[in-house]
Amino acid sequence: MTQNQLLLVAVGLGFLAVILLVSERLLRLRRKSSESERDRAAALQLSALRDELSSVVKGLSRKRDIADRIPPIAKKITERMPESSYLPVLVRSAKDFFDAYQVGFFSPVEGSADYTLEVGTGYLPDWQGQVRVASDEGLLGIAIQKRIVAARIDPLAASGLRASSRSLEKLGIPPDFAAPVFGSGGILGVLVVTGCPYPLEEERKYVSMLADLFSMAIQKSSLTDATKSGVWKDELTGLSTRLHFLQQFENEIRRTGNYQLSFALFMFDIDKFKQINDTYGHATGDVVIRKVAEITKKHTRSSDLVGRYGGDEFLVLITSCTQDQSIRYAENIRDMIARTELRIQGYDAPLKLTISGGLAFYPTHGQSTSDLMHAADHALYEAKRKGRNQVSVAPMRGLVDSPGAIDEEPPAG
Repeated sequence: MTQNQLLLVAVGLGFLAVILLVSERLLRLRRKSSESERDRAAALQLSALRDELSSVVKGLSRKRDIADRIPPIAKKITERMPESSYLPVLVRSAKDFFDAYQVGFFSPVEGSADYTLEVGTGYLPDWQGQVRVASDEGLLGIAIQKRIVAARIDPLAASGLRASSRSLEKLGIPPDFAAPVFGSGGILGVLVVTGCPYPLEEERKYVSMLADLFSMAIQKSSLTDATKSGVWKDELTGLSTRLHFLQQFENEIRRTGNYQLSFALFMFDIDKFKQINDTYGHATGDVVIRKVAEITKKHTRSSDLVGRYGGDEFLVLITSCTQDQSIRYAENIRDMIARTELRIQGYDAPLKLTISGGLAFYPTHGQSTSDLMHAADHALYEAKRKGRNQVSVAPMRGLVDSPGAIDEEPPAG
């Protein structure tokens, strides 16, 4: 091999060695880059897990905190107090419960559509009884008009603000929550919470719970006084009067809407009751009404409400239930009454009773007392039309068989 050939071989080997060295270096760099990417991905994943763990810990801490705070509040509101004493307790409880820097209770101004601060903490002294806000403006207006717990994060919370109307938002108070509190006669006022440091969607249910607790406490206080004079108790049956039932009905619609639950309204009357009165006399008619009330009350949960709507017509509010559970309950009441026989002095054959009823469900058949009453009444009419001694379920809205049929006179009794 010549000298030139050897030189070419040497150059080629050197070039090959350089290529190998460069390739090895590139491979090392790639490995390091890949490891660095994996390290970064792992670091990001670790950071996300750390944040998630921190969120879980905070959530658990908040739940423990709530569990500690609820019993003293419940104990306080079960004490016998004048109605006026509940509001300061409510405001203080809400401030402590939500660690809010501003909490107020706004009540209606007599002779006006406006609301004003009645009790508050964190507000300027001249707010109480002096500063007025519109009852149809801002978050407070939404809570009043829709009768729900409204939150700043709700889609429509910032809509509809008018330049000509005064709202809390325009006065520099952007509420996190506005929750209506109900007395025995309707909305007593609105609890407004501002500066809640916790996630609002999580806290909404606790605002609802607090407003409900105080609503029930205030109503119970007034109910205790009213019961002494017989205002809420039907004299003949001992059931709720029509007025009391409708008020509780309104409360249940609000409560159920806040907690996204469901309930049923069962309306029924005694078949051929006019004939019973005409044949046996009104004294016997009263006995029949008392007996039906007794059976219904005995086989109804204590959490539900039975009322006498008028004459021989009854209403039952079946709370926190499914449609199947409500139908079974109504059929059980119908069957119990159908198996009842009353012995009437001077008559050999016992008097047999039957009822016809209609069921309407919230929110399937309506989201207001009038809609649900209308639906249940229509179903009751159908039960009568089909032969009595049965329970019918209201049709879906818009599927009534014959428009205006509900206004027709149903078969007597």
